[in-house]
Amino acid sequence: MPSNTWDSRFLLLAEQIAGWSKDPSSKVGAVAVKDRRLLATGFNGFPIGLADDDRLDDRDTKYPRIVHAEANVVAWACREGTSLKGASLYVYPYHPCPDCAKLLVQAGIREIVYPTDAPPVGWKIPFEIANSILTEAGVTTRSIVFNGDQK
Repeated sequence: MPSNTWDSRFLLLAEQIAGWSKDPSSKVGAVAVKDRRLLATGFNGFPIGLADDDRLDDRDTKYPRIVHAEANVVAWACREGTSLKGASLYVYPYHPCPDCAKLLVQAGIREIVYPTDAPPVGWKIPFEIANSILTEAGVTTRSIVFNGDQK
């Protein structure tokens, strides 16, 4: 398990990657790591080839098209032929939804680390469901104190 310094470094990287998202209302980043080696990264956005200019401002148009950061990590690892089995996933700013939790279990992620911030409004119950999926599947989840300026 990484030390607190490594946890902070990987969450800081996930925070930086979240900034790459063009979504004006939610910027999420994720980093998959094994043995302190970066395996894959992802941020929330539309699939390759879909225009995202003005459609990100319309929730009814955005939600059916958006790919979550965690799903993008799995997709990019798959495209590159990288196994995520036994890897840790660092997610910023909050932990995965139920759909991503299921996908991460199937990909072999063994641990998810995220900041201790409260879930966004309306996400309390979905996060509880995601936690139950992860716990039952044997995936460790850890929330850590993180303020973004740690090195």
